[in-house]
Amino acid sequence: MHRLLALSLSLFSFLGPSGGQPATPLEAAARGSVTGRVTVSAEPPAPPASLSPYARRRYMPPQSPGVPGGEEDAFVYAEPLGGGPPARSTAPTRILQRERTIIPHVSVAQVGQLVEFPNEDDVYHNLFSLSPGNRFSLGRYAPGVTETNTFEHAGVVQLFCDIHAEMAGVILVVATPHVTRVETGGAYNLTGLSPGSYRLIAWHPVAGADTVEITLQETQQASRDFSLPAGR
Repeated sequence: MHRLLALSLSLFSFLGPSGGQPATPLEAAARGSVTGRVTVSAEPPAPPASLSPYARRRYMPPQSPGVPGGEEDAFVYAEPLGGGPPARSTAPTRILQRERTIIPHVSVAQVGQLVEFPNEDDVYHNLFSLSPGNRFSLGRYAPGVTETNTFEHAGVVQLFCDIHAEMAGVILVVATPHVTRVETGGAYNLTGLSPGSYRLIAWHPVAGADTVEITLQETQQASRDFSLPAGR
């Protein structure tokens, strides 16, 4: 009889008082969001001079809308102020090599996140960077092969190919999972933010960055606009 009563109490505790779904801990605080617009007034830079004899005309990639200059190359991200470090993303990000072009031209990755570099071209590539804190070289690898790398420091990574000197890209490495790419036209929507204080940063590879501090309440939908370069 005692064993039957204990079993019944244990089952009641597992199912919860409704007898349906298992009881769960209290839900996390409701999430907030920040929306707004980023205006970029910087002009795209001139194409860099050739850096090696491999940069011949037959290797030149087609013109791409990914050339820095537009709002679609900007990102907005939020760094929590105080508390422990945010959780790292478990999903990899991918940066392609196709038609002798780095796609997308401007990417974002989280500190410690796996970055995949698939070679979808018909030639060898060797992506590398000499950016302080995140120097790396993938070595020369064949078409169809995917190499990987992780970046352990926040900052801007200038990406190049050791074989095709006209190939270039930019990776923004951030220490937060709260990041979003700005849409064509300048709108952005950064969601999934817990209540608290944040450093909100708008960044563009040519126009630079601007920063504000915000505090969000539960389910709050805040709005912040940016103009880059700041002050224009």
